Amino acid sequence: MSRSLLSCLVAGVMSFAGAAHAEDVVRIGTLSDYAPFEYRDAKGELKGMEIELAKTMCKHIQAKCEYVTMDFDALIPALKARKIDAVLAQMSITDERKKVVDFTDLFTLAPVQYVAKTGSGITEDPATLRGKTVGIYSGSSHETYLKKRLPKSQSGIAIKAYPSQDPIWLDLEAGRVQAALTDTTVAHEWLEKTGKAKGFALAGKPLNDVAMFGEGTGIAVRKGDPLRARLNTAIKQVLTDGSFAAENKKVFPFSIAPALK
Repeated sequence: MSRSLLSCLVAGVMSFAGAAHAEDVVRIGTLSDYAPFEYRDAKGELKGMEIELAKTMCKHIQAKCEYVTMDFDALIPALKARKIDAVLAQMSITDERKKVVDFTDLFTLAPVQYVAKTGSGITEDPATLRGKTVGIYSGSSHETYLKKRLPKSQSGIAIKAYPSQDPIWLDLEAGRVQAALTDTTVAHEWLEKTGKAKGFALAGKPLNDVAMFGEGTGIAVRKGDPLRARLNTAIKQVLTDGSFAAENKKVFPFSIAPALK
């Protein structure tokens, strides 16, 4: 074998090895302000139920996962632009989103409900929200619901969108918004730590609108990406080996696990 041929083969092997390694790095787009699923602790480290489960799932698929935090409404554009490889951010699986991304199987259940001051009279009935302002997370299915199901011109409901969740709670406390529409899982976290003591509670019943909110949340990937199948295997693993239940128990007194297919 000539030296030049040998050099080419070695270079080719090294190039293949580098490409294989690159494929094993999965960049996960997520949030940093959506406790208890994703948040930064006092040291600035990314924590949360979904982050801990992601670490376990990355071991199952033998991938090195890197976490990229950004605003919620930037996640799908970043995915399509190949700046990230997956979205793990309590993203509801909806028909609208499935037009542009693929989703894994269900990962968590996330009922949607209003949060308001106890005694405010606010319920799931839009009539109780007339003349009031509702705070929502920008780019969320909650925002889509209010804009499509409750047109402002007909309902008299004002909508105030925020780039993150924490300012919604602050404005709710201050009376700048009279209700917040969010996942009951996220509401539970705030109510237990702050809201209940200040007179807030879940208002009315959960909104039953599968077309808007989907059946639950999943992990989004690019259309046709084989990463979806790998992540489905990992989701099934954590749901059956006790990993999901253990993390669930740390933050909720109820299960948010979907039924296995």
